[in-house]
Amino acid sequence: MSQLRINTPKVRFFRLASGGSVAYASHGSGPYLLVPAWWVSHLELDWQDEDFRAFFESLGQHHTVVRYDRPGVGLSDRKRSRFDLDDEVVTLTELLDHLRAPNCSLLGISCGGPVATVFTHLNPHRVEKLILVSSFVDGNDIGNDALKQALCALVAASWGMGANAILDLFDPDMSAEQRNSLAKRHKESASAEMAVHLLGLTFRMDATDAAQNLIKPALVLHRSKDRTITAAAGRRLAAMIPNAQFKSLEGKSHLPWVGKEADQFVREILAFTQGDHSRTQAEFNQFRQMGDVWVLTYDQKTVHVKDALGLRDLHELIGHPGQDIHARLLANGEAGIGQANTDEAEILDGQALGAYRQRLIDIDAAQQQAAAGRDESLYEALEAERDTVQHELTRALGLSGRQRTFSCDNEKARKAISARIRGSIKRIDSLHAELGEHLRQSIRTGNFCCYEPVEPQRWRV
Repeated sequence: MSQLRINTPKVRFFRLASGGSVAYASHGSGPYLLVPAWWVSHLELDWQDEDFRAFFESLGQHHTVVRYDRPGVGLSDRKRSRFDLDDEVVTLTELLDHLRAPNCSLLGISCGGPVATVFTHLNPHRVEKLILVSSFVDGNDIGNDALKQALCALVAASWGMGANAILDLFDPDMSAEQRNSLAKRHKESASAEMAVHLLGLTFRMDATDAAQNLIKPALVLHRSKDRTITAAAGRRLAAMIPNAQFKSLEGKSHLPWVGKEADQFVREILAFTQGDHSRTQAEFNQFRQMGDVWVLTYDQKTVHVKDALGLRDLHELIGHPGQDIHARLLANGEAGIGQANTDEAEILDGQALGAYRQRLIDIDAAQQQAAAGRDESLYEALEAERDTVQHELTRALGLSGRQRTFSCDNEKARKAISARIRGSIKRIDSLHAELGEHLRQSIRTGNFCCYEPVEPQRWRV
């Protein structure tokens, strides 16, 4: 027993922004592997189970494994009034913030899977690999309404009988000792009322939209005869995720640490998080806009850049590799690339043009100082001003009252587009040197602009 105490990971706590404390424990060393909480858990009691401990200790030989008790169960604050998937994602997000971990891999087991899926969709820059074990994408895949209602009613009426009924689903071949131990842990981990609320939450979970739009590598593992969440639900989950790997393992148990296949689960997880083969699973670079921020991924590194006209130009070029696009089409991007604007436009007189050019020089110098001082907010403000100035130059509005007009000529578009593309590449370079260098080598500007990488690249745009 003394040895058990020595090996038990230390429990720590953090407070949610909404109030209440969450208990978590970590063990092992290496890159973070976070395990979103499942139905009911107890950090200390779960660790006393030999199979459970062996499973997670094996993962801890290669990762810093972090488990936590969700609000309402285990050693976390037992008071809870809200039960929805968003709250679960918030808990996971705030735990990762508390750990000050820049990124991690996620191991979503059972109902922890939808939480991991939604988090990965919302925070692709913070997730290296996503592993989903014995999980599902939509609570409707678990069973029909009659079965779900019956389970909830049974747990509410008799937590003991309800726990045993669920254990029959977890593993019909579980030994009497394992069954008694797990049933006891369940009852000590949560009240009957809380268990019912969390069971209902599981049945209502739906991560379909998130799964369909994932851009990170994903591995789905499922036992072929799992009766809690069927293999069909696991296959549907894998089919939802672009380029996900699916592997079926033998056995009936819902819990990956139970049964002779437990070691195989560990091997598959570690091969995915560590092996080079996962990088060949059609993993894409990305150049995608999310609101007023661009998410840029290249060579396994992701950065976020505030929206700018130059980024929109780069997005258009990357989306059409090897294709010459006239600068006038890029200049008229706000009206939709596809036809040049041949309407007459007002142009700047010499004095106004000189003032704009001088301001661009001043902005460039100020941005260099901001980059050197790592002043992110100032750099972005200057970038926004640069866009405004360059937009005015492109529109060629006369400011002195003495106006001249001519057709939107090639030279004006060439200069404006080249300047804002160079500005955005410089901005990217300050955050992601490898991507900045790639773009400098691959983007050609002039009357016609083109993205011509030396080696073919796979982009999501």
